[in-house]
Amino acid sequence: MADLNRFGLGTLLAVTGISLGLGVGVGRLTTYVPSAVDGAKSRIRKSVDLGGNETPMLRNSSANSGSMATTGAFSEEKLQQASALLNPRLREHGMEEALAHANLDEVKSALRWAESLPDGPIKKAALADILQRWAEMDGAGATNYATQLYEATGNAGPLREALQGWAQSDPNGALERLQSLGLTDGLKADIRSDLVAQWTEQNPQGAAAYAASNRDTGSWMGLVSTVADQWSKEDPKMAASWAGSLPAGLDQIHAVNAVISNWYQANPNEAAAYVSSQAPGASRDTMALTLARQIGQEDPAAGLKWAGTVGDPKTQEKAAAGALSDVYRKNPEGALQTLANSSLPKAMRDSVTARLQSPGPWWR
Repeated sequence: MADLNRFGLGTLLAVTGISLGLGVGVGRLTTYVPSAVDGAKSRIRKSVDLGGNETPMLRNSSANSGSMATTGAFSEEKLQQASALLNPRLREHGMEEALAHANLDEVKSALRWAESLPDGPIKKAALADILQRWAEMDGAGATNYATQLYEATGNAGPLREALQGWAQSDPNGALERLQSLGLTDGLKADIRSDLVAQWTEQNPQGAAAYAASNRDTGSWMGLVSTVADQWSKEDPKMAASWAGSLPAGLDQIHAVNAVISNWYQANPNEAAAYVSSQAPGASRDTMALTLARQIGQEDPAAGLKWAGTVGDPKTQEKAAAGALSDVYRKNPEGALQTLANSSLPKAMRDSVTARLQSPGPWWR
């Protein structure tokens, strides 16, 4: 905490109106994207000039590791030059590049510079990048600083950035600290969801284990649905298998729904084949309901066929109503005619009609 006071939280809150007298005459900036040739072992550095030209150059990833042992590569002048760029994308990339090699002392020096900037987007972006880099090396220290800033200003942005930086190397530590902070339940849940989504990108199995151990089965918006949604964008089959294996709960239903929805949007044939291969049961019914809803938006009759594969009568009723809900809003008579022409039993068709005609949403 002594470092925090020394680096001037009061300065950050008190200094205003100082102009940023920096030129924009930087020739080229570098950004990093993963190499398709060598995976995690190397990166492609793209030198981007202001005219939009890009020149790829191979670079060993260890040079961009951000290790505290790295010295001499950080330049506060480069950080200041990058911050002065008018293009937000180039500004963001430039500041990230400038900070990627900074050690802990250099990051704190950069923080003092950022504190002196006038309020505005440049200061906001600089603090965000500096806090993330600080937190990668010292999550607790960066979060202490951001917590003091939040308590003084009510701005949760720096706190979110610090926790995200911490979670890059220690997601459990960042999440434990988040739980101990005196934030509102809504803000805490929002940040936790972001951290778990970030964790899923880095290590889906680790994030899945955490989410499964911290479930809220009575809520549609639990952490398991966050993991399922993020994981399904990279590996829908694994995500679907995991979500389908979870014990019952509203959060599990939403997790399955998120996976199948994302998978269908990316590859409808694969998603349909996977659902067709599942053994009968509640998870398969939820998957089929999701497909009925997705398909029904374009082809209500085909959506009703998927609803017909749902085993549980109540879930089947919801699936059929979901398949018809869009067309029913536009053309009620046409939707009911499509329902009448389907192979669903008359009793089920009557229940679906009543559900569509009720004032509440079709899924209740």
